Amino acid sequence: MKRRRNSFRRSQQRCKAFPKLYRRSDRTGASIVEFAFVANLLILMILTCMEFARMNMVRNLAQDAAYFAARQAMVPGATTQDAIDEASRIMDSLATSGYTVDVTSVDADAEDIRVTVSVDLTAVALFAPYFLPNTDITTVAHLRTERYDGFYEQ
Repeated sequence: MKRRRNSFRRSQQRCKAFPKLYRRSDRTGASIVEFAFVANLLILMILTCMEFARMNMVRNLAQDAAYFAARQAMVPGATTQDAIDEASRIMDSLATSGYTVDVTSVDADAEDIRVTVSVDLTAVALFAPYFLPNTDITTVAHLRTERYDGFYEQ
């Protein structure tokens, strides 16, 4: 049975032949360099996730504003300004400017209401306008009113 002592001696000889390769102190800066490469990608991914989450939040808020404004305008006696005020009230919780609200004419003969809320991406996003210039997030809510003939007759 051969002893493994010879292989141990060979590794010691290699260490003596190339002492700089086996020094632990020569690897102290390696982790800093590796972190410098990985940190950039990590920060980019985190900021991208935050931007997409914010854009999704704005889209959801615009959908809610259009829907609740249409609900406000569908009842008898409501006006176009009531719908615009309701959509503005909801949109002001996130963005005080950078959005437009368009409501179809609300009168006694209207059978349906269409509310369009459009949000300018440059007003609410941080980095997306650099990659998506002149982009809007637009949502539409379309509801039937309670004033057309035959609504109560079913």
